[in-house]
Amino acid sequence: MSFIRIWVCALFVYLSAPIAHMSDIPPTIHSIPLQNETLVPNEYGELPLVGKCCSENEILVKGANNRSQCAFSNDLYFSPLFNAFNRTGVLVPGDLYSEFVAIVGSPCDEKYMLEPEVDKKDDYYLLTNGSIFAPRISHVPLMLMPGKDYCMEAVPGRGIRVLVCFPEDIQIADPRVIIYACGLLISVPFFILTIAAYVITPRLKDVHGKALCHYCGCLAVAFLTLAITQLASAKLPHEVCVSIAFVIQFSFVACFFWLNVMCIETWSLVRHHVNRTYRKIQSKTLFFYYSIWAWGPSAILILVSMAMDLNPTIPLTYVKPAFGSSSCWFKSDAEAMPYFYVPIGLLLLGNMILFINTALKISRYQQELRCLERNQHSDQRLFRRIKRALIVCLVLFFLMGLNWLMELISWWAGPLDWSAFDLVNALQGVIVFGLFVLRKPARDFVWHRIQKLRGIHTTEPNVESNGLLLFPMFNGDVSLPRQTVVQ
Repeated sequence: MSFIRIWVCALFVYLSAPIAHMSDIPPTIHSIPLQNETLVPNEYGELPLVGKCCSENEILVKGANNRSQCAFSNDLYFSPLFNAFNRTGVLVPGDLYSEFVAIVGSPCDEKYMLEPEVDKKDDYYLLTNGSIFAPRISHVPLMLMPGKDYCMEAVPGRGIRVLVCFPEDIQIADPRVIIYACGLLISVPFFILTIAAYVITPRLKDVHGKALCHYCGCLAVAFLTLAITQLASAKLPHEVCVSIAFVIQFSFVACFFWLNVMCIETWSLVRHHVNRTYRKIQSKTLFFYYSIWAWGPSAILILVSMAMDLNPTIPLTYVKPAFGSSSCWFKSDAEAMPYFYVPIGLLLLGNMILFINTALKISRYQQELRCLERNQHSDQRLFRRIKRALIVCLVLFFLMGLNWLMELISWWAGPLDWSAFDLVNALQGVIVFGLFVLRKPARDFVWHRIQKLRGIHTTEPNVESNGLLLFPMFNGDVSLPRQTVVQ
């Protein structure tokens, strides 16, 4: 009876700490020195693989200044537990192997030790191909590669331990990243102020104004989450990191669609004013269609990305976003291409076509004005205001489009340094606030509304043409009855 109790206790100890288990029989280790590109010989292709910090007969001990160092030992043997996956994907319990291959050498200078018996987040599984599956560990990829991300070694009194390299982005903080993140955070309150100015001012809540509010809202969310990843991505758990990546993707794609809505509305208004035609569609119905166009494809794209990234049954041969594998974003530009760069590139191309078409219409309108003999002064004033409207929208387009166009060029031609343009793009909230709130007539309407909310009686600015109210630079002192927009 006592023998059974001893056997049960021994089995419990073995199962409770399988990672720290070491064999009393020395295994056969085929050592391969760690190099820049370590290759395993073909004759060892069928053997399990592992990364080992020290040489074959050495273990890891504390040296001077409490720093770990390798030391010779005949008492402890390096014999880790290897895990495998069966056909259903269920993890098979680890086994000891009497013969395996070890890539010997420390892959990095700064490392930290995993302690799964203390923190469940440090749970890991050594696979037979040499990689370590760490589903709960933050700061590192899910799969740790031997000779690159980790090494294992026997430690006196603690068994076999895994030492994981600190990510490079944690070791060195790039000042440019901090400056860029601060620029993003500065823009967020200006986006919120722009939305608040248009929400409290009834005269500005037309189709263009509502589209601008949605555009600013998407950018505020995108900039805030992007700043968080820039400043604290290394400290975020993997699940939070992946969730933030989906939020950033959806927010940026949606803001580009709303920018496209603003471009379409600008082109439509100029076309109606130049052609002297009426818009027969109701503004609420028009904005409903715009909302479907902006939110629909963005939602479909994010659902496809989530299905591809989170569904384990999809083969690895398909291009997946791979969020959280190396950062809180796509794994590389190759993964970002179908889920981010291609949709944005198509929207930028569409916006460019709309602006070229609008510019051509204005050019033809200017030629028509030169042939007019009556009302030429009034029409010239209208033309100048429409032209300034196009210029402001072009500024907005280049603020959002030029930076990402450079990203596309960088993806196509190779890594390029766009630090100055990135900083300008990060401060986009300040520029948007200046263009669409601080310019007339929007500034006058907002100030009048604020005074009214404060209980101060003032005369409301008069703009007779509601259609021209969509452009913040129109002074609204020209009567254009032929261009009435049906509301």
